[in-house]
Amino acid sequence: MKAILVLDNEKVQNVRVMVQLTKKKFIEQVISLLEEDKAREAFEILRTKGELVDYLPRGRKPSSRPEVTLFEDML
Repeated sequence: MKAILVLDNEKVQNVRVMVQLTKKKFIEQVISLLEEDKAREAFEILRTKGELVDYLPRGRKPSSRPEVTLFEDML
């Protein structure tokens, strides 16, 4: 599962990174959390367990299509 995380807090603003989860256990957990409208928890799993695939500066499109995009400031 690939996801784009848009980090936007007091330390960083509008930093976009693509991460990938490969372990089935984490993928199922993220999907379940998103279905339960628990985006904050899903974001944290992607942030801590996801493997960094790419850094996406402003204006650059991802090399592959992500399954989900989560914005930190909207959680």
